[in-house]
Amino acid sequence: MKKIAVLGSTGSIGTQTLDIVREHRELKITALAAGSNID
Repeated sequence: MKKIAVLGSTGSIGTQTLDIVREHRELKITALAAGSNID
């Protein structure tokens, strides 16, 4: 099993990564990071 940390999990690339991990049982998310931009 491969362990993955996803930085920027709420962004476009992050959400696509989460979708891919859901489809591949050999992958496991061990850490998520999310933030926001304040303008």
